[in-house]
Amino acid sequence: MPWLQLKLEADKNRVEQITQVLDECGALSVTVEDKGQHAQFQEQSDTAVFWAHNRITGLFPANADVAGSMQQIQQHTGAAPAYSADTLPDRDWELAWQAEYRPVQISTKLWICPSSSTPPQPAATNVYINPGLAFGSGTHSTTCLCLEWLAERDIVNNDVIDYGCGSGILAITALKLGALRAWGIDNDARALQVSQENAVHNAVSKRYRSLTPESLPPRLQADIVLANILAQPLIELAPKLTTLIRSGGNLVLSGLLESQASAVCACYARELVIEAQVQREDAGYRWVMLAMSKRHPANK
Repeated sequence: MPWLQLKLEADKNRVEQITQVLDECGALSVTVEDKGQHAQFQEQSDTAVFWAHNRITGLFPANADVAGSMQQIQQHTGAAPAYSADTLPDRDWELAWQAEYRPVQISTKLWICPSSSTPPQPAATNVYINPGLAFGSGTHSTTCLCLEWLAERDIVNNDVIDYGCGSGILAITALKLGALRAWGIDNDARALQVSQENAVHNAVSKRYRSLTPESLPPRLQADIVLANILAQPLIELAPKLTTLIRSGGNLVLSGLLESQASAVCACYARELVIEAQVQREDAGYRWVMLAMSKRHPANK
């Protein structure tokens, strides 16, 4: 079926209102970008990190009511932003990101590649990703920090949980680096489908399972738990994520800013030991990854 792509311009004070209206009007996905360079998917909007001038893109079914959506935006924001609406043939949105998405080198032995591309180094570990409508192409700093952590460690025969899996990029990378099994956890049905498709494309589907949080086996634990989400959900999920880690295992948290790191750390300090806090600056924002280990019972 064809799609309708609605593009609007907004200053940073109106972004959250507009993305909320687009969601309520039935948008299948919403992205916010600064001149096409640094995209944020809708699930990341709670960080409130936006640019002075933003381009918002909503993807809708072809029969979406554009006039009605624009009327609601004007009612909520008090302004009528400039916009354009284009009809896209089926899957053109996917071809569009493929045209811009290039292989990303994470380390000397690890590359993240578009699913349709030829890897620059065939002998390396190449992970093929089609993010579709799910977050996770491997280009965002928060994802790169987690990928670099995985690439630096021997994770052969480890069990891995990717909480908030999006495209499944972290779980699938772990499997291709030698992990035994991986679970991708997400509330979004699209993410579960896309991650499973990516697992098939990377020939690791027999060792990968995508689940909603409610479907988690009650006693499931892993050697490594990765959560590249947002600061507030990481705070709220602290009791849950802590129970998912085996004694002596690792928890890797990303998706937070430097100013949010101390509040997140405080929620995990009782059960976990902070081993590393890695920072990366991107578009004027300093992102942080926290790597922690779970104390053995005798060491608590």
